[in-house]
Amino acid sequence: MERLLKIFFVIFLGVMVLHAQDNKAISKTAEKATQKLQLKLILSDEQTAKIKDLVIENFSQVKGNKTEALESKIISLLNDKQKEKFVIIKKEWLSSLQAH
Repeated sequence: MERLLKIFFVIFLGVMVLHAQDNKAISKTAEKATQKLQLKLILSDEQTAKIKDLVIENFSQVKGNKTEALESKIISLLNDKQKEKFVIIKKEWLSSLQAH
């Protein structure tokens, strides 16, 4: 029984390490993507932080090519001029996000 608990603990620890690495990679990808968007749309720091959080929260959907919800949430954070630019660059931006 003790041996079984040790095996379970090792497996659990391994899963936790893998999960932490995935979260770190997602966060890094979201950071790079939002920095690109910040430069192209001239986002405020507040907008950039909110968009980064949205990308992290919706990352699995982005990888599954289901970006409508993310697009809608991002657009709600933008002013009119930024919205116009986002419509033009969103396909390329989302493709770069999905590639990571």
